[in-house]
Amino acid sequence: MPRSCLVVGPVACQRGCTGGGAGGRVQRVEALATGPAVERWKRLAGRCRGCSPAWDAGCPGAEVRGRPSPTNAKRSNGGGTSRPRRCGSTAGLRSQTRGRGRCGVQGGPGAPLSARELPALLERVHDALTDRRSVLDDLNVFPVPDGDTGTNMTLTVRAALQELNDAASVSGVQRSRDVIRGAIRGARGNSGVILSQVIRAVVEELTGHAQIDAATYARALGEARTLAYEAVAEPVEGTILTAIAAAAAASKAAVDDGADLITTSSRTCTAVAEAVTRTHDQLEVLRDAGVVDAGARGFEVVLAAVHGHLTGEDPPVVLDAPAHAERHRDDRCHGSLTHPFEVQYLLDADDEVARVLRRVLEQLGDSVVVVAAGGLLNVHVHTGNVGAAIEAGLGHGRPSNIQVTHFGDQMSARAAASHTAVGAVAVLSGAGALSLAGSMQAVVVEGAAGSLPPVADLLVAISGVQAHHVVVLPGHRNVVPAARQAADLARADQGLQVRVMESAVTPPAVLAALAMLDPDADPDATIADMVDAAGAVRAGEVTAALRAADTPIGAVRGGQFLAIAAGDVVAAHDDPVAALRSVMDHLDAAGAEILTLLVGGDVGGDEHEQVVGLIEELAPAAEAEIIAAGQRPSRYWVGVE
Repeated sequence: MPRSCLVVGPVACQRGCTGGGAGGRVQRVEALATGPAVERWKRLAGRCRGCSPAWDAGCPGAEVRGRPSPTNAKRSNGGGTSRPRRCGSTAGLRSQTRGRGRCGVQGGPGAPLSARELPALLERVHDALTDRRSVLDDLNVFPVPDGDTGTNMTLTVRAALQELNDAASVSGVQRSRDVIRGAIRGARGNSGVILSQVIRAVVEELTGHAQIDAATYARALGEARTLAYEAVAEPVEGTILTAIAAAAAASKAAVDDGADLITTSSRTCTAVAEAVTRTHDQLEVLRDAGVVDAGARGFEVVLAAVHGHLTGEDPPVVLDAPAHAERHRDDRCHGSLTHPFEVQYLLDADDEVARVLRRVLEQLGDSVVVVAAGGLLNVHVHTGNVGAAIEAGLGHGRPSNIQVTHFGDQMSARAAASHTAVGAVAVLSGAGALSLAGSMQAVVVEGAAGSLPPVADLLVAISGVQAHHVVVLPGHRNVVPAARQAADLARADQGLQVRVMESAVTPPAVLAALAMLDPDADPDATIADMVDAAGAVRAGEVTAALRAADTPIGAVRGGQFLAIAAGDVVAAHDDPVAALRSVMDHLDAAGAEILTLLVGGDVGGDEHEQVVGLIEELAPAAEAEIIAAGQRPSRYWVGVE
């Protein structure tokens, strides 16, 4: 921060300086504030102010193309059937399972499905989704056009398959539990979480059965339908749910007609393909874009892969996205227009908590999906209130793997960007203070006496810092415990190096520390400089007494202005400028080299002029910074170095 006298906001200089000329001690600078919420979340989404047309249009998701593909996922081959591959090992994620179907299965392709075929079956499903991932991503316009449905479904199956391979040596029942937890733990996005319930239903039906016939196949799909609809707070037809319901109905009808497994599978695939085609007309957003639902089409790919495992021949799946779907994604947003963030996390809690969380999250956003298995919940919501969404989980257990994605700029894209050596989270109050801290490269969190930030907000902010070392500047002594807890969670769950700077518990100390922040310098030296700068600040404030009270200086009337220096009430005055004088006297402003004054939102122009004169009188040798911070409830914060 420049160590000249800085006035942020419409405050005239008594010496007539109009633009920071060499002759003036007071520079006039345009207000930086664009609103604390906008500033805060733009920072968390990795965006600089004004860089995104989507923000200006009020449409945060307009230009999103989705998360980068997994490092070992292949590009789509444009749809169609899978290319032939040899049957063979099932040890890895990419083992040879496609093309010829059930090689070596006693009884041939028409035989009932064996539980020991689950690894090969999941691998075939994974390979089919991987081949079609990009095309499915391009279909994705509902509930928001974030272009990641294919990726999310692929990652969900991959997680289940990895868990299955890792648990190869354990017993059948325990292995099934591990696979289900793996699918739920690895589920990504709305469609991925729902798909995890399909995997759960299939695995549970396979467990304990030596062979899976048509009736068991139909029961698995029926249970998948039940679990999927239960997981979603507000089920919407024309989505993956519709496709799952069609599969359950068709398979049951086939079994009722006496069909065998192959015939039941074939009739189910046909019914699902027809249901997917109908989704185009069930949702306006799909009809306008000229596409079918991406999640429903993804489920069709899954069932086709299962049929391919049974027969050796995958049914054709139409996956060509119309050309105007891309233009639609650029021009318009649908679904969660008022809920620009996707929040997803795991929660160690009783399964019964899922129902409670769904009800709470419904009040905070849409696309609410909460699934549970054996004390592990996967929580998903689109919301505009990230902190409250995470706090809802904190009330029931310990959240982990927290992911916050802004639909205007996917967090995964930011994660791929280069990180700086050190970054900071600053807790401050007032639009001017928040904006100034943001311009100093801090991720900002709004908080002050009477409105302290929760652990969840601090954790999200820490996660949003693109740096290898993160310093948290609490801004208030009562924020320190929450900051410590957030830092512990970030270390445990994300492996971040986080330090809570407990000397930066006043706004002037926070700004002094930020003045020493050099993101690309040696982190140890930078953090040491920040600690020294914060520790060198003597701070005080002026705030109005809310009610009459007895204080160390005697009785105080409600409405009087309290002069507080170094945390102690030192005087009470009817005039706020007189109270500020008392604070500056107790802080020995006369001997200050640097003086920083944060002006609250209730201060008018005449009072501003009095304050500038007071600084010239009491701190004539100091370099002064007067900042129109706009904080409340404190009328003034002053820092002396």
